[in-house]
Amino acid sequence: MVREIQAIAARKEVVDAVKAGNAKQMSNAAILDLDTRWIKMQGKLPEAQEILGSRISALLAVEMNRKVYFKEVILTGNQGETLAMNKVTTDFWQGDEEKFLEIFDSNVPSRKPDSFISRARWDDSTKAMIAQVSVPVYDGESMIGTLTVGVDLKRVPHPNH
Repeated sequence: MVREIQAIAARKEVVDAVKAGNAKQMSNAAILDLDTRWIKMQGKLPEAQEILGSRISALLAVEMNRKVYFKEVILTGNQGETLAMNKVTTDFWQGDEEKFLEIFDSNVPSRKPDSFISRARWDDSTKAMIAQVSVPVYDGESMIGTLTVGVDLKRVPHPNH
């Protein structure tokens, strides 16, 4: 399953989308302002709709539909800002969350693991026990962002079946 997610993160379209997002380099104040408004408005903002309607969000939504156990996806840039998603997230900035902090590293080579799997939690939006699997997005040797996939643990095939 981690390898499947790493393969998605390595797709040229994903890498190109992260590079384009990183080129914008929002200020910390702008990220925090958008994050505050996003949370307050529960993602009902033009910026959220723009991200949700993007080509890369559509591509990732197709990838999520390929496996019954993939439920949600969030693509971030190097600041933890949301660049793509298949459903509106609860907040814009992922950079202060474990799923980003545990794997993102701007050092070359990275000193962090190649994946992070969160503790399982109940997800009201999908009505399932979800673990978030996060992997880095690389441009060559450089880590440029992260891809996080919410996995429905009850739907993951058992290796003995």
